[in-house]
Amino acid sequence: MITSRGINGPNVMTAEWVMQISYQPMLIGAFIHEGSKTLKNIEKTKEFGINVASQKQTTAVNIAGGYSGIELDKLKIKSIFKFVKPQKIKTPLISGCTINAECKLVRKQKLGDHIMIVGKVVDIRHDDSKNPLIYHRGRYFGLGSTIEQDRVEVNVSEDMLEYFKNIAHEKFVVKCVGVIVESKNKILVISKSKTALNMIPFSIPPPGANQRDHLIEFLKHTGLEIQVSDIPIMKRLILKNGKNIQRINFVLFQGKNQKSTKVMKWTHSINDNLISTLI
Repeated sequence: MITSRGINGPNVMTAEWVMQISYQPMLIGAFIHEGSKTLKNIEKTKEFGINVASQKQTTAVNIAGGYSGIELDKLKIKSIFKFVKPQKIKTPLISGCTINAECKLVRKQKLGDHIMIVGKVVDIRHDDSKNPLIYHRGRYFGLGSTIEQDRVEVNVSEDMLEYFKNIAHEKFVVKCVGVIVESKNKILVISKSKTALNMIPFSIPPPGANQRDHLIEFLKHTGLEIQVSDIPIMKRLILKNGKNIQRINFVLFQGKNQKSTKVMKWTHSINDNLISTLI
């Protein structure tokens, strides 16, 4: 629900096409009909409120979307809308929502048969106790059960899990790139520094880096001369030890050993749950 204010007081409308379009600064875009009272209000005041409805607000959403501000002063309907005092703007916000965002207008552009308005969020609040309302094909829905991602669970040692948690730096998912080199039913591994853990050669590339190119440079830096294939394999894992977990994405390439400036170390994959899952 988009709130605005004008010469005749505040107004509210529902909008399906609303989305966050930037993190820094936080920007929210909304698409509304040209000529609407909401658009006129926003053009005048250069501000608006974004109120993400909760599951108990079907009536409010229906009224806000079913009547225009020209037809009816919707916010005066008894017992339907309650307000939250804004912090940074003068436009009122709707109480009972999952999210209330206060926005300053930064851009307006006509796209097709709608007008896009973009607001910079100057204040935002979120109520974790409320679930958002979903609208689809003329009906309202709530959030259902959680859909688990397609990840393979791997039980690992406490030391192995702690190692990956440390390199994750509290990130939700650690993105790694590594190489699988097999010879005589054994797998090439390297010892991770400051630990007694053995793992396939892998690294964590910086954001935006080509995964294969980064891997090749990493292998050269570690003294391993390995011919790397150009076909990536994706392994999406959840490492577990008791109740503790860490999510890992492994982009893997098959490799062929050429020669190395360091002593090669090989292991049977059957001896390690993680390595056997990766190959």
